[in-house]
Amino acid sequence: MQTAAFQTIEVQEQQPRPAVRVVKGGRYGGLNKARHVFRTFGRVLVCALILGLIVSVVQSQAVITELSGQIEETRRELADEQSEYDYLSTSLSNITSRANVAQIAEGELGLTKADPSQKTYLKLEEESVLTKNTSGAARLLDSIKTAALSLIGTLDP
Repeated sequence: MQTAAFQTIEVQEQQPRPAVRVVKGGRYGGLNKARHVFRTFGRVLVCALILGLIVSVVQSQAVITELSGQIEETRRELADEQSEYDYLSTSLSNITSRANVAQIAEGELGLTKADPSQKTYLKLEEESVLTKNTSGAARLLDSIKTAALSLIGTLDP
Protein backbone atom coordinates (compact mmCIF):
# COMPACT_ATOMS: atom_id res chain seq x y z
CA MET A 1 0.00 0.00 0.00
CA GLN A 2 1.09 3.27 -0.67
CA THR A 3 0.91 6.13 1.55
CA ALA A 4 -1.00 9.22 0.80
CA ALA A 5 2.15 11.23 0.41
CA PHE A 6 3.46 9.07 -2.34
CA GLN A 7 0.32 8.60 -4.26
CA THR A 8 0.69 8.99 -7.93
CA ILE A 9 -1.02 11.89 -9.45
CA GLU A 10 -2.53 11.18 -12.71
CA VAL A 11 -1.61 13.73 -15.25
CA GLN A 12 -4.55 15.04 -17.03
CA GLU A 13 -4.15 15.76 -20.62
CA GLN A 14 -4.00 19.44 -21.15
CA GLN A 15 -5.87 20.84 -24.08
CA PRO A 16 -3.95 23.35 -26.11
CA ARG A 17 -4.98 26.88 -25.53
CA PRO A 18 -6.03 28.93 -28.51
CA ALA A 19 -3.58 31.61 -29.46
CA VAL A 20 -5.24 34.85 -28.59
CA ARG A 21 -3.74 38.16 -29.36
CA VAL A 22 -5.03 41.34 -27.88
CA VAL A 23 -5.20 44.24 -30.29
CA LYS A 24 -6.15 47.73 -29.42
CA GLY A 25 -9.55 48.68 -30.87
CA GLY A 26 -10.69 45.13 -31.54
CA ARG A 27 -12.00 43.77 -34.83
CA TYR A 28 -14.02 46.81 -35.83
CA GLY A 29 -12.01 49.53 -34.29
CA GLY A 30 -10.36 52.38 -36.12
CA LEU A 31 -8.72 51.61 -39.47
CA ASN A 32 -9.81 47.97 -39.45
CA LYS A 33 -13.45 49.02 -39.41
CA ALA A 34 -12.94 51.18 -42.51
CA ARG A 35 -11.12 48.33 -44.27
CA HIS A 36 -13.93 45.95 -43.41
CA VAL A 37 -16.57 48.38 -44.77
CA PHE A 38 -14.63 48.92 -48.02
CA ARG A 39 -14.01 45.19 -48.43
CA THR A 40 -17.74 44.47 -47.94
CA PHE A 41 -18.64 47.30 -50.34
CA GLY A 42 -16.20 45.88 -52.92
CA ARG A 43 -17.73 42.42 -52.64
CA VAL A 44 -21.24 43.81 -53.04
CA LEU A 45 -20.08 45.86 -56.05
CA VAL A 46 -18.47 42.84 -57.72
CA CYS A 47 -21.63 40.77 -57.13
CA ALA A 48 -23.78 43.57 -58.57
CA LEU A 49 -21.56 43.80 -61.66
CA ILE A 50 -21.68 40.05 -62.25
CA LEU A 51 -25.46 40.05 -61.81
CA GLY A 52 -25.76 43.00 -64.23
CA LEU A 53 -23.67 41.20 -66.84
CA ILE A 54 -25.77 38.05 -66.52
CA VAL A 55 -29.00 40.03 -66.88
CA SER A 56 -27.66 41.91 -69.92
CA VAL A 57 -26.58 38.66 -71.64
CA VAL A 58 -30.01 37.09 -71.04
CA GLN A 59 -31.76 40.23 -72.30
CA SER A 60 -29.59 40.41 -75.43
CA GLN A 61 -30.31 36.74 -76.17
CA ALA A 62 -34.04 37.46 -75.91
CA VAL A 63 -33.70 40.37 -78.35
CA ILE A 64 -31.66 38.21 -80.75
CA THR A 65 -34.33 35.51 -80.65
CA GLU A 66 -37.09 38.03 -81.32
CA LEU A 67 -35.21 39.61 -84.23
CA SER A 68 -34.43 36.19 -85.69
CA GLY A 69 -38.15 35.43 -85.70
CA GLN A 70 -38.87 38.72 -87.48
CA ILE A 71 -36.17 37.98 -90.06
CA GLU A 72 -37.65 34.55 -90.78
CA GLU A 73 -41.14 36.02 -91.15
CA THR A 74 -39.82 38.69 -93.53
CA ARG A 75 -38.04 36.01 -95.56
CA ARG A 76 -41.28 34.05 -95.86
CA GLU A 77 -43.12 37.19 -96.99
CA LEU A 78 -40.36 37.90 -99.52
CA ALA A 79 -40.62 34.37 -100.92
CA ASP A 80 -44.42 34.75 -101.22
CA GLU A 81 -44.07 38.11 -102.97
CA GLN A 82 -41.42 36.73 -105.35
CA SER A 83 -43.72 33.83 -106.19
CA GLU A 84 -46.59 36.21 -106.90
CA TYR A 85 -44.29 38.42 -108.99
CA ASP A 86 -43.19 35.41 -111.06
CA TYR A 87 -46.83 34.40 -111.60
CA LEU A 88 -47.85 37.91 -112.65
CA SER A 89 -44.80 38.29 -114.88
CA THR A 90 -45.61 35.02 -116.64
CA SER A 91 -49.24 36.06 -117.02
CA LEU A 92 -48.19 39.41 -118.49
CA SER A 93 -45.86 37.68 -120.95
CA ASN A 94 -48.69 35.39 -122.05
CA ILE A 95 -51.12 38.26 -122.45
CA THR A 96 -48.74 40.48 -124.39
CA SER A 97 -47.49 37.82 -126.80
CA ARG A 98 -48.23 38.69 -130.42
CA ALA A 99 -50.44 35.68 -131.11
CA ASN A 100 -52.44 36.20 -127.94
CA VAL A 101 -53.00 39.89 -128.67
CA ALA A 102 -54.26 39.05 -132.17
CA GLN A 103 -56.57 36.37 -130.75
CA ILE A 104 -58.03 38.73 -128.15
CA ALA A 105 -58.42 41.54 -130.70
CA GLU A 106 -60.27 39.32 -133.15
CA GLY A 107 -62.21 37.12 -130.71
CA GLU A 108 -63.19 39.37 -127.83
CA LEU A 109 -63.09 42.85 -129.36
CA GLY A 110 -64.35 41.93 -132.84
CA LEU A 111 -61.52 43.69 -134.65
CA THR A 112 -60.36 42.56 -138.08
CA LYS A 113 -57.05 42.83 -139.85
CA ALA A 114 -56.57 45.90 -141.97
CA ASP A 115 -57.37 45.56 -145.65
CA PRO A 116 -54.38 46.28 -147.89
CA SER A 117 -56.46 48.95 -149.63
CA GLN A 118 -56.70 50.81 -146.33
CA LYS A 119 -52.93 51.12 -146.01
CA THR A 120 -51.15 54.05 -147.54
CA TYR A 121 -47.39 54.38 -147.52
CA LEU A 122 -45.74 57.71 -148.13
CA LYS A 123 -42.13 58.32 -148.88
CA LEU A 124 -41.13 61.88 -148.24
CA GLU A 125 -37.97 63.53 -149.25
CA GLU A 126 -36.18 65.79 -146.84
CA GLU A 127 -37.76 68.93 -148.24
CA SER A 128 -41.15 67.46 -149.10
CA VAL A 129 -44.13 68.98 -147.39
CA LEU A 130 -47.46 67.27 -147.01
CA THR A 131 -50.42 69.62 -147.09
CA LYS A 132 -53.95 68.67 -146.24
CA ASN A 133 -56.92 70.35 -147.82
CA THR A 134 -58.93 71.99 -145.14
CA SER A 135 -61.81 73.12 -147.26
CA GLY A 136 -65.29 71.87 -146.39
CA ALA A 137 -65.78 70.07 -149.71
CA ALA A 138 -62.47 68.18 -149.38
CA ARG A 139 -63.34 67.05 -145.88
CA LEU A 140 -66.76 65.90 -147.04
CA LEU A 141 -65.21 63.90 -149.88
CA ASP A 142 -62.67 62.32 -147.49
CA SER A 143 -65.47 61.29 -145.12
CA ILE A 144 -67.47 59.71 -147.96
CA LYS A 145 -64.37 57.87 -149.21
CA THR A 146 -63.61 56.55 -145.71
CA ALA A 147 -67.22 55.39 -145.23
CA ALA A 148 -67.23 53.62 -148.60
CA LEU A 149 -63.96 51.83 -147.87
CA SER A 150 -65.23 50.79 -144.47
CA LEU A 151 -68.44 49.42 -146.00
CA ILE A 152 -66.47 47.46 -148.61
CA GLY A 153 -64.18 46.10 -145.88
CA THR A 154 -67.12 44.77 -143.83
CA LEU A 155 -68.77 43.14 -146.85
CA ASP A 156 -65.54 41.40 -147.93
CA PRO A 157 -65.23 38.06 -146.06
